[in-house]
Amino acid sequence: MDPANYGGIKGKVDSRIHYGEVRDGKRSVPQEQDEDSEEEEEEAAGDEEEEGEPNMEELLENNWNIAQFLPQAASCQSYFLMIVSAYIVAVYHSMKEELRRNAPGSTPVKRRSTSQVSQEALGETGAMPGMITFSQDYVANELTQSFFTITQKIQKKMAGSRNATEPSDVFPVLPGSYLPLNNPALEFIKYVCKVLSLDANITNQVNKLRRDLLRLIEVGEFSEEAQFRDPCRSYVLPEVICRNCNFCRDLDLCKDPALSQDGSALPSWVCSNCQAQYDTDAIETALVEALQKKLMAFVLQDLVCKKCHGVKDTHMPVYCSCAGDFALTISSQTFMEHVNVFQNIAQHYGMAYLLETIEWLLHTNPQLRQ
Repeated sequence: MDPANYGGIKGKVDSRIHYGEVRDGKRSVPQEQDEDSEEEEEEAAGDEEEEGEPNMEELLENNWNIAQFLPQAASCQSYFLMIVSAYIVAVYHSMKEELRRNAPGSTPVKRRSTSQVSQEALGETGAMPGMITFSQDYVANELTQSFFTITQKIQKKMAGSRNATEPSDVFPVLPGSYLPLNNPALEFIKYVCKVLSLDANITNQVNKLRRDLLRLIEVGEFSEEAQFRDPCRSYVLPEVICRNCNFCRDLDLCKDPALSQDGSALPSWVCSNCQAQYDTDAIETALVEALQKKLMAFVLQDLVCKKCHGVKDTHMPVYCSCAGDFALTISSQTFMEHVNVFQNIAQHYGMAYLLETIEWLLHTNPQLRQ
């Protein structure tokens, strides 16, 4: 979905890639390795068959930032991961079975022709026909039944907050929070269907499933509240440098999966290269500096004509030469959205200096609160 929302089965990288040398655009591998490559592949395949299927819990990768915005109550987050993981594992097993059936050379010519057809289909549609059929059947039957059952459980347990107009207390408040979430069953449906819809092969099945589930909780399919919106805003602090190894990277303080999201402990930002801890005070200082720059840009911005979009170049005229009204380049609403993100980060991670700066800004500019 995005760098903060992804899942799948961890793959294996061929070890020959690491020591093969690239010359003239071609990768050269030692001659001995070329001769023994087929034997090694056969041995590896044999090992896999002897060992059986690897532990899926170790190979399964689930990093979904949107799941953290679901309530812990009624096991909403656990159910989300359960449905998504079950689909990923099921498709993975289907893909392995399809590849095993269509393996070139496993049987005579007929098998090879089948593999050629499957490879052509793979190139055109992005997936093998057998796997597409399996995915569609799985969503339409097994996954639909479990999804309906889970949604009904959530609806019964969390029915008290269904008709609330204000944000519900059952939803966690995280640094990127900004939406007034109040219906756990609705958000659960939206998030799971959004993740499943990432597979283009099951678009029709997911749309039907979403429509039926929304009807179950009495929400219109095309209503505003039924549309998916990312519940987490993003703020990327650019070029954070590790003092230990000088590794430089951009750090998303709202979506980075390495940060503590449960609020039980202060953050320990760790370098992804050497695992050394970043200086929290330096990050807070950088945030204060970024906030001050945004404030300066807001105060010193130009006025733009709403009609012709020309920048106001003189002080006295009330209207543009085209008779249009002038408006701010950066609206007060946009600026306050940035301020709210900084405020959530300061409150969640206990940054007193940043929080004091924000309070001073709002105190000296009371019109921004309106």
